Amino acid sequence: MNTLGPKASKLTTMQTIPETAAPAAPRARSTKKVVLITLAVILGCAGIAAATGGLWVKHTFYPSAMTPVSLTATEKAEFDSKLQALGNPADEANRTLVINEREVNAYLAQQQLGESVQVKFGEGNVSAAIIFTAPEDFPIVPNQKIRLRFTFGTSLTPEHKLSLKLDDLSLGGISLPNSWIGDIKGVDLVAENVESDPALQKFLAGIKSLEIHNGTLRLALNK
Repeated sequence: MNTLGPKASKLTTMQTIPETAAPAAPRARSTKKVVLITLAVILGCAGIAAATGGLWVKHTFYPSAMTPVSLTATEKAEFDSKLQALGNPADEANRTLVINEREVNAYLAQQQLGESVQVKFGEGNVSAAIIFTAPEDFPIVPNQKIRLRFTFGTSLTPEHKLSLKLDDLSLGGISLPNSWIGDIKGVDLVAENVESDPALQKFLAGIKSLEIHNGTLRLALNK
């Protein structure tokens, strides 16, 4: 039984109203937290993009010297034996040379080129990363030290002649337009120069077969 009367009951009801409105504050704090987290993610992504762009510029236009490749004692002995086998005409198998990227790049290092040139064998192609100073007539950044990658398609023609075509020339992973590089993409560079170079003619005449696969090159020589 209510002994306080209608006024007391009404006062009690009014006092309970603020208690039901209290949960609104945590929701506001939660929304603010989500906004701050989202802003932090956006700023973080922007920072990563800026850092990545900076690394790309440094890698491409301010390249550090490459690390020369050196063979272990075992690898060097194996490579030397392959080269020595080419000088033995008694066995046809010894006229075949199978070499890998490490052996080629170690040889380039011996020629004092290991810090500026590195070769990679793909499926039917050879690519070379080269660090050099762009000439004055280069279409972009003349006289600037840059890193380029040349990719050549290699094969033997039906006439059993070596073919070497420039498939691509890229700067920082971006393929340069053919018109910028004298329209030489797709041109057989060997055929363009073989007639005027007797030494190149003699070298090519000694090649029996040529195969390039991922990481390796197989070269068979004529007797």
